[in-house]
Amino acid sequence: MEVLIPLVTEAIGVYSIIVFANVILSWVVNFSRNMTVRQLYWMTNRFVDPALDPIRRVLSPLTGGLGIDISPLILIIFLQILQRMLRATF
Repeated sequence: MEVLIPLVTEAIGVYSIIVFANVILSWVVNFSRNMTVRQLYWMTNRFVDPALDPIRRVLSPLTGGLGIDISPLILIIFLQILQRMLRATF
């Protein structure tokens, strides 16, 4: 158990970076014709979308048609809280 908790907290940190990278790539991919950028965006989407979809479903009625997706921000905040709770517990 002592080995598992640091691995989980590190995995949460890496996942947070992937979520952040996905946000940045979502801005860049619309202006870039570079296939590497598009492939990176596609790969990060495959990791991030399963976690973001439930958040988006909950936020959709609240945000209406604002056109701003704050679900990555909420996910990163949740991941940071989870990571801090795990570190404080063990």
